[in-house]
Amino acid sequence: MFKKLYTFLGFPKYRYGDLNTSFKFLPLNWLIVIFGVYVILNLMFGSWFMLDKTEKASVEMFGAYSHEVGPGGLHWKIPFITKIRKVPTEMRHRWELGFRTEENHFRDVPAEATMLTKGGHLGSIYWIFQYTVNDVYSWLYTVKDPEAVLDKLGQGSMRLVSGQTLLDDFLTTQKIEIQEKNKKLFQNYCTLIGLHTTINEVKLQDCGLPNQDVQAAYDDVMNAEKDKDAMNQKAQGYHNDVVPKASGKASQIINTANAYYTQQVNGAKGEVALFMGVLEEYRKDPITTKEKLWYEAMQEVLPEAKKTIIQNQGLLNLKQY
Repeated sequence: MFKKLYTFLGFPKYRYGDLNTSFKFLPLNWLIVIFGVYVILNLMFGSWFMLDKTEKASVEMFGAYSHEVGPGGLHWKIPFITKIRKVPTEMRHRWELGFRTEENHFRDVPAEATMLTKGGHLGSIYWIFQYTVNDVYSWLYTVKDPEAVLDKLGQGSMRLVSGQTLLDDFLTTQKIEIQEKNKKLFQNYCTLIGLHTTINEVKLQDCGLPNQDVQAAYDDVMNAEKDKDAMNQKAQGYHNDVVPKASGKASQIINTANAYYTQQVNGAKGEVALFMGVLEEYRKDPITTKEKLWYEAMQEVLPEAKKTIIQNQGLLNLKQY
C-alpha cells in the first residue's frame, strides 16, 4: 500500500543497479492525498465534541439551527456540515456598568456612569448585574449580539429608575429599593424582546457626584448624619438606662408617701374617735371625767419624772432607788 502511495506521489520505483531514477511532481495526486488525509483526520478528531457541565450547545446543520444538546457530556457530530456553538447556561455571568475592572484597579466609564436624577441633578452611578442564560436558541438567534443588548437594556432600565429617583436616595438609604426596582424593570425588558435570560441580581457598587468638590461636601453631610445618628443612639441608650431607674425610684417614694399618708390619716381618725368618745363622757359627767383624765395623765408622766422628797434634813433624790 505504501509502495503504491509512494509511486502515486511521483516517486520512482527503485530498481537495483538503476541509477537513472528521478522524481516527477504530480500536483493533482498530491492534492488528492492531502485532501484524503484532511478528511481522515476530521473523521477521527472532528466527529465529536465535549461540553463542560455548565454548558449547552446549539447544533447547526448546513448553517441552520438543528437541535440543542447538553449540559455537559460527550456528543457526536457530522464533520464539515455541522457547526457547534457553545453557551454557558448553568452559571451566573457578571456585567459591569459605569466602570471596568482591569487587573488591580478600576477604570471609570463616564458615558455609562453619569445619569440624570429626579430634580435635574447629575450623579455618577456604578453598578453590576448578574444574569443566567435560560435558553440557547433565544440567546444565539433572537438578537445579533445578546451581551450588547443586555448592556443597553441595563443602562436603559437604570436611567429610567434614576430619572424617577432623587439623588439623595441614591446616596443614602434607598439603595435596596432602587436595586429591586431596577431588577424588575430590567427583567421585564428581557421578557418583552423574547430574550430568555434571568436577571439574578442588580447591585449598586457606588454612587457619587461628577464634581469632586460637591462630592466632598456631600461626604461631610453624610458624616454629619452618621454623627447625628450616633449621638441619638447614645442619648436613647442613656434615656433607656436612666428613665427606668428614675421611674422605679419615683414609684418607691410615692409608695412610701402613700403608706405614710395612710398611717397618719388612720392615726388621726383614731385619735378623733377617741377624743369624741371622751367628749361624750365629759358631757355626761364632767367632774368624774376630769379626774379620770388627770389620773391617766399622771400615770403617763410620773414614771418618767424625777422624784424629789423634801425633808427637814435636806433633799432626797429617789431616782437612784
